[in-house]
Amino acid sequence: MGGLNTALTVASCALSAQEAAIETVNNNIANATTPGYSREIVDLSSAGSTDNGTGVAIGDGVELDGVTSVRDQLLSLRIQQQTSEQSAVAAQSNALAPVQTYFSGTSGTIGSDLSTFFSSLSALSANPSSTAARQTAIGNAQNLVQQFHATSSGLTSVQTGLDTQIAGDVTTINSLTSRIASLNSQVAAATAQGQDGGSYLDQRSALEQQLAGLTGIAITTTAAGDTVTTSNGSPLVEANESFALSAAKQGSGLLQISDSNGRDITASLTGGDLGGLLQVRDQAIPSFLSQIDSLANGFASAFNSAQASGYDLTGAPGSALFSIPATVSGSAASIGLISADGSALAVSSDGSANSNGNLTTLTGVQNSPLAGGLSPTGSFAALVDSVGNAVSEAATQSTAIQASLTQLTNQQSAVSGVSIDEESSNLIRYQQAYQAAAEVVSTIQSLFSTTINMVSGA
Repeated sequence: MGGLNTALTVASCALSAQEAAIETVNNNIANATTPGYSREIVDLSSAGSTDNGTGVAIGDGVELDGVTSVRDQLLSLRIQQQTSEQSAVAAQSNALAPVQTYFSGTSGTIGSDLSTFFSSLSALSANPSSTAARQTAIGNAQNLVQQFHATSSGLTSVQTGLDTQIAGDVTTINSLTSRIASLNSQVAAATAQGQDGGSYLDQRSALEQQLAGLTGIAITTTAAGDTVTTSNGSPLVEANESFALSAAKQGSGLLQISDSNGRDITASLTGGDLGGLLQVRDQAIPSFLSQIDSLANGFASAFNSAQASGYDLTGAPGSALFSIPATVSGSAASIGLISADGSALAVSSDGSANSNGNLTTLTGVQNSPLAGGLSPTGSFAALVDSVGNAVSEAATQSTAIQASLTQLTNQQSAVSGVSIDEESSNLIRYQQAYQAAAEVVSTIQSLFSTTINMVSGA
């Protein structure tokens, strides 16, 4: 009877193992279209062998060691990194789009208003005493001043407007890290019970992917769960504890981000949507504003100097036409027109009303080099190129990184994704194995009955 009992145990274990395999296949098929799901496989191993009393070692059947989710950790890490980079350049591209509107087009820009102003000055060469022509030139000078104001104000508005998105990203980051910490606890509990915790791992991986899309992160897996830090090493998650970031306005009037210890980490955050927004807010836009300020200050200073070399319509020495601050910073926002009277234009070189001798000096400012080595026209053209290159580079990088990310995602799908054809094949294989094990059980039961009847008949 010992032999039959052993055989029945082996067959029963086989039934349990194949049943688990069928359930695993069923779960895979059910989640074939579930985003982030990693397919599971049953871990089966031979149970070894024992002597059945005949001196021959007979196998003890199959053991079910557990169910394991199929993952490629290195591939997942690369996807997280690429996701972070893709989100960063996409954020830069979106944030720079409204900036570009102040520098594109043939009208309504500092460049076009500069050209219009100097064209109206040139028109005075034929009749330098014309009150109408002088007022047209002064009106165009006022338009140019207003365009400097509008451009500076517009860029500043874009800059401060990004704070709304930055605050939203910080809130979402804190929510995600809290949920990741909770899942760390669930994964640890499942592991302690000898389980794979596949569903918890999938959820955690999906949340970490979302987190990578918001900011650059580094992940270290330990027995207590995933430890997550920002790109600069500030802690976000450790075991079952999360560490919230905070955002508050500082002296600059812009939101600054602090870690859980109150340390300002704004300048060191890179990657993800948050990193991209900060790059535009704190680096790109300030650079553009600085260039506009330099242009406004340099142009106004040069034109005022040209004014000083001539005489106005009343015969008085030319005086400054534009007002600018003592420092270059803020010049575009505060440049002003000192006089709205066309007679203030110092067109004359000898003090007579019909002289246009100083007009060449005034109009020459348009193409004369400023402190940076470029003319006003050239300075604006360089600024247009700078903005255009920033937008173009972000778009180009976004396309390239997205292509790489798509390739990596396809590779991950090939490793961890569910193939209906493969699972259908496995289902048939496990079904046949289950049916065969059931047939063994039935045969052993029949042998038991025969043996019992033989003993009873004896």
